[in-house]
Amino acid sequence: MKVNFTYDRSKDVWCLRNKGKSSNNSANPTEQYKQLVAEYGESPIREAVEAFINEFVAKEEIDIDEKIKIFGADWAEVSSEFQTRAEAIFQTKLPLDITAYLTVNSRCPYNIEKNFFFVSLQETQARRVVMHELWHFYTWYGLGADQEDKLGKEKYNNIKEALTALLNVECEDLFPKDMKDTGYPQHQELRQNIIEYWKNDKDIKSLWNYFRSQT
Repeated sequence: MKVNFTYDRSKDVWCLRNKGKSSNNSANPTEQYKQLVAEYGESPIREAVEAFINEFVAKEEIDIDEKIKIFGADWAEVSSEFQTRAEAIFQTKLPLDITAYLTVNSRCPYNIEKNFFFVSLQETQARRVVMHELWHFYTWYGLGADQEDKLGKEKYNNIKEALTALLNVECEDLFPKDMKDTGYPQHQELRQNIIEYWKNDKDIKSLWNYFRSQT
Protein backbone atom coordinates (compact mmCIF):
# COMPACT_ATOMS: atom_id res chain seq x y z
CA MET A 1 0.00 0.00 0.00
CA LYS A 2 1.28 3.43 -0.96
CA VAL A 3 0.09 6.91 -0.07
CA ASN A 4 0.16 9.15 -3.12
CA PHE A 5 0.20 12.89 -2.43
CA THR A 6 -1.43 15.10 -5.02
CA TYR A 7 -3.43 18.27 -5.52
CA ASP A 8 -6.82 18.50 -7.20
CA ARG A 9 -8.51 21.90 -7.22
CA SER A 10 -12.00 20.41 -7.33
CA LYS A 11 -11.23 18.30 -4.25
CA ASP A 12 -9.87 21.35 -2.45
CA VAL A 13 -13.02 23.31 -3.25
CA TRP A 14 -15.17 20.44 -1.99
CA CYS A 15 -13.20 20.10 1.24
CA LEU A 16 -13.36 23.78 2.15
CA ARG A 17 -16.95 24.26 1.02
CA ASN A 18 -18.37 21.13 2.66
CA LYS A 19 -16.10 20.51 5.65
CA GLY A 20 -14.90 24.00 6.51
CA LYS A 21 -18.03 25.06 8.38
CA SER A 22 -18.34 22.02 10.64
CA SER A 23 -17.78 18.28 10.87
CA ASN A 24 -18.95 15.23 12.82
CA ASN A 25 -16.46 16.01 15.57
CA SER A 26 -16.48 19.80 15.65
CA ALA A 27 -19.23 22.36 15.22
CA ASN A 28 -16.67 25.14 14.82
CA PRO A 29 -15.65 26.51 11.42
CA THR A 30 -12.00 26.40 10.42
CA GLU A 31 -10.01 29.61 10.18
CA GLN A 32 -9.94 29.28 6.40
CA TYR A 33 -13.71 28.95 6.23
CA LYS A 34 -14.11 32.00 8.46
CA GLN A 35 -11.92 33.98 6.05
CA LEU A 36 -13.90 32.66 3.10
CA VAL A 37 -17.24 33.72 4.60
CA ALA A 38 -15.87 37.10 5.68
CA GLU A 39 -14.93 37.83 2.10
CA TYR A 40 -17.68 36.11 0.12
CA GLY A 41 -20.57 35.67 2.55
CA GLU A 42 -22.41 32.65 3.91
CA SER A 43 -22.96 29.62 1.65
CA PRO A 44 -20.35 30.69 -0.92
CA ILE A 45 -20.78 29.38 -4.43
CA ARG A 46 -18.14 27.22 -6.08
CA GLU A 47 -16.63 30.09 -8.05
CA ALA A 48 -16.18 32.11 -4.86
CA VAL A 49 -14.41 29.22 -3.17
CA GLU A 50 -12.10 28.80 -6.14
CA ALA A 51 -11.26 32.51 -6.07
CA PHE A 52 -10.59 32.37 -2.34
CA ILE A 53 -8.27 29.38 -2.73
CA ASN A 54 -6.28 31.20 -5.41
CA GLU A 55 -5.98 34.24 -3.17
CA PHE A 56 -5.06 32.18 -0.12
CA VAL A 57 -2.33 30.23 -1.89
CA ALA A 58 -0.85 33.42 -3.32
CA LYS A 59 -1.04 35.33 -0.03
CA GLU A 60 0.54 32.51 1.97
CA GLU A 61 3.13 31.95 -0.76
CA ILE A 62 2.38 28.23 -0.88
CA ASP A 63 4.24 26.23 -3.51
CA ILE A 64 1.90 23.28 -3.96
CA ASP A 65 4.30 21.20 -6.06
CA GLU A 66 7.00 21.68 -3.44
CA LYS A 67 4.57 20.69 -0.69
CA ILE A 68 3.81 17.46 -2.53
CA LYS A 69 7.53 16.67 -2.58
CA ILE A 70 8.02 17.60 1.08
CA PHE A 71 5.05 15.55 2.28
CA GLY A 72 6.06 12.57 0.16
CA ALA A 73 9.63 12.61 1.46
CA ASP A 74 8.50 13.03 5.06
CA TRP A 75 6.09 10.11 4.86
CA ALA A 76 8.66 7.91 3.10
CA GLU A 77 10.88 8.11 6.19
CA VAL A 78 8.38 6.24 8.37
CA SER A 79 5.95 4.58 5.94
CA SER A 80 7.41 1.07 6.00
CA GLU A 81 7.82 0.91 9.78
CA PHE A 82 4.36 2.37 10.40
CA GLN A 83 2.71 -0.18 8.13
CA THR A 84 4.60 -3.02 9.81
CA ARG A 85 3.38 -1.96 13.24
CA ALA A 86 -0.20 -1.20 12.16
CA GLU A 87 -0.51 -4.50 10.31
CA ALA A 88 0.73 -6.39 13.36
CA ILE A 89 -1.78 -4.62 15.63
CA PHE A 90 -4.82 -4.92 13.37
CA GLN A 91 -3.80 -8.20 11.72
CA THR A 92 -4.65 -6.88 8.28
CA LYS A 93 -3.17 -5.08 5.30
CA LEU A 94 -4.75 -2.18 3.46
CA PRO A 95 -5.78 -3.57 0.07
CA LEU A 96 -5.30 -0.52 -2.16
CA ASP A 97 -3.09 2.51 -2.59
CA ILE A 98 -4.53 5.64 -1.00
CA THR A 99 -4.57 9.20 -2.30
CA ALA A 100 -3.74 12.10 0.01
CA TYR A 101 -5.25 15.28 -1.43
CA LEU A 102 -3.74 18.58 -0.31
CA THR A 103 -6.14 21.30 0.81
CA VAL A 104 -6.03 24.87 2.12
CA ASN A 105 -8.53 23.75 4.77
CA SER A 106 -7.15 22.87 8.19
CA ARG A 107 -9.81 20.16 8.62
CA CYS A 108 -8.92 16.92 6.89
CA PRO A 109 -11.75 14.45 6.22
CA TYR A 110 -11.32 10.99 4.73
CA ASN A 111 -13.28 8.50 2.62
CA ILE A 112 -12.44 4.81 2.97
CA GLU A 113 -14.72 3.62 0.17
CA LYS A 114 -13.01 5.97 -2.30
CA ASN A 115 -9.52 5.49 -0.80
CA PHE A 116 -8.57 9.07 -0.01
CA PHE A 117 -8.00 11.54 2.78
CA PHE A 118 -6.89 15.15 2.97
CA VAL A 119 -3.73 16.78 4.31
CA SER A 120 -3.66 20.49 5.07
CA LEU A 121 -1.22 22.69 3.17
CA GLN A 122 -0.59 24.43 6.50
CA GLU A 123 1.24 21.35 7.77
CA THR A 124 5.03 21.39 7.67
CA GLN A 125 5.20 17.59 7.83
CA ALA A 126 2.66 15.01 6.73
CA ARG A 127 3.25 12.01 8.95
CA ARG A 128 1.09 13.02 11.91
CA VAL A 129 -2.00 13.46 9.74
CA VAL A 130 -1.22 10.42 7.60
CA MET A 131 -0.81 8.11 10.58
CA HIS A 132 -4.03 9.39 12.13
CA GLU A 133 -6.06 8.91 8.95
CA LEU A 134 -4.55 5.53 8.10
CA TRP A 135 -5.38 4.34 11.63
CA HIS A 136 -9.04 4.82 10.66
CA PHE A 137 -8.49 2.70 7.54
CA TYR A 138 -6.86 -0.06 9.57
CA THR A 139 -9.73 0.09 12.05
CA TRP A 140 -12.23 -0.31 9.22
CA TYR A 141 -10.50 -3.23 7.55
CA GLY A 142 -9.10 -4.91 10.64
CA LEU A 143 -12.14 -4.78 12.91
CA GLY A 144 -14.86 -5.09 10.30
CA ALA A 145 -16.54 -2.78 7.84
CA ASP A 146 -19.87 -3.76 9.43
CA GLN A 147 -19.01 -2.20 12.80
CA GLU A 148 -20.48 1.19 11.93
CA ASP A 149 -23.83 -0.43 11.11
CA LYS A 150 -23.73 -2.53 14.28
CA LEU A 151 -22.80 0.29 16.63
CA GLY A 152 -24.42 3.24 14.91
CA LYS A 153 -22.50 6.13 13.41
CA GLU A 154 -22.07 8.14 16.61
CA LYS A 155 -20.70 5.34 18.77
CA TYR A 156 -18.49 4.01 16.00
CA ASN A 157 -17.14 7.48 15.39
CA ASN A 158 -16.35 8.05 19.06
CA ILE A 159 -14.47 4.78 19.49
CA LYS A 160 -12.53 4.92 16.23
CA GLU A 161 -11.48 8.52 16.88
CA ALA A 162 -10.42 7.72 20.44
CA LEU A 163 -8.52 4.66 19.18
CA THR A 164 -5.92 6.94 17.61
CA ALA A 165 -4.62 7.49 21.15
CA LEU A 166 -2.71 4.24 20.62
CA LEU A 167 -0.53 6.04 18.09
CA ASN A 168 1.07 7.83 21.04
CA VAL A 169 1.91 4.44 22.55
CA GLU A 170 2.83 2.25 19.59
CA CYS A 171 4.17 4.84 17.15
CA GLU A 172 5.47 7.59 19.42
CA ASP A 173 8.95 7.46 17.92
CA LEU A 174 7.59 7.92 14.40
CA PHE A 175 6.12 11.33 15.17
CA PRO A 176 8.17 14.50 14.67
CA LYS A 177 9.83 15.69 17.86
CA ASP A 178 7.42 17.11 20.47
CA MET A 179 4.40 16.08 18.42
CA LYS A 180 1.65 13.57 19.19
CA ASP A 181 -1.90 12.67 18.28
CA THR A 182 -4.11 14.88 20.44
CA GLY A 183 -7.62 13.89 19.39
CA TYR A 184 -10.80 15.85 20.05
CA PRO A 185 -11.76 17.32 23.46
CA GLN A 186 -14.90 15.19 23.79
CA HIS A 187 -12.89 11.98 23.43
CA GLN A 188 -10.16 12.61 25.99
CA GLU A 189 -11.58 10.41 28.75
CA LEU A 190 -12.22 7.56 26.32
CA ARG A 191 -8.73 7.93 24.87
CA GLN A 192 -7.18 7.60 28.32
CA ASN A 193 -9.34 4.58 29.11
CA ILE A 194 -8.22 2.94 25.88
CA ILE A 195 -4.56 3.50 26.76
CA GLU A 196 -5.10 2.02 30.24
CA TYR A 197 -6.82 -1.04 28.76
CA TRP A 198 -4.01 -1.46 26.22
CA LYS A 199 -1.39 -1.60 28.95
CA ASN A 200 -2.93 -4.84 30.19
CA ASP A 201 -4.22 -6.40 26.98
CA LYS A 202 -2.64 -5.62 23.63
CA ASP A 203 -5.29 -7.40 21.62
CA ILE A 204 -7.05 -4.84 19.43
CA LYS A 205 -10.15 -6.99 18.92
CA SER A 206 -10.56 -7.59 22.65
CA LEU A 207 -10.13 -3.87 23.24
CA TRP A 208 -12.68 -3.01 20.58
CA ASN A 209 -15.22 -5.51 21.88
CA TYR A 210 -14.79 -4.21 25.41
CA PHE A 211 -15.42 -0.58 24.52
CA ARG A 212 -18.19 -1.32 22.05
CA SER A 213 -20.03 -3.06 24.89
CA GLN A 214 -19.87 0.02 27.10
CA THR A 215 -22.90 2.30 27.16
